[in-house]
Amino acid sequence: MREHSRTRVHLSPDARLVAAVGGAVAHFAARAGLEDGACQLLTEVLEDLCHQTLPLVQGNADGLDVDIEDFEDRLEIVVEHHGAAQPSLGMESFIPEFARQLNVRVTGARLMLSVDRIEYDASNGSIRTTLVKYLRSGRSSGTTAGTNGR
Repeated sequence: MREHSRTRVHLSPDARLVAAVGGAVAHFAARAGLEDGACQLLTEVLEDLCHQTLPLVQGNADGLDVDIEDFEDRLEIVVEHHGAAQPSLGMESFIPEFARQLNVRVTGARLMLSVDRIEYDASNGSIRTTLVKYLRSGRSSGTTAGTNGR
């Protein structure tokens, strides 16, 4: 049984710092037992998501917070910023034509291939995107979430 852990990475609006988030999520994913391909995809998608979110906080001293937390049955990654209520990943990115026009690297379809659940919340000036990746060993047979990367 793994010990529960949680890490918060605060990024100032500087894209060069995104690699720290990638390293942290890769560590958590490997520790949780994700296969190499699933770990790499999750890392790449999270880094791309952070790169897409950083311009939303430019000029905002708060920057971007990324929380990575493991549970017995899942990994949860929260990307949070303050400012205009725009998601880190807009719904328009689920439509390939709009994604091309916006030059979006992380499309909704690619994100959905790498995680099992996506939550979005905007309240009190805080915009939070939560990515949930269920782990094979902790899942019950009644769970209906996808089995991406396992």
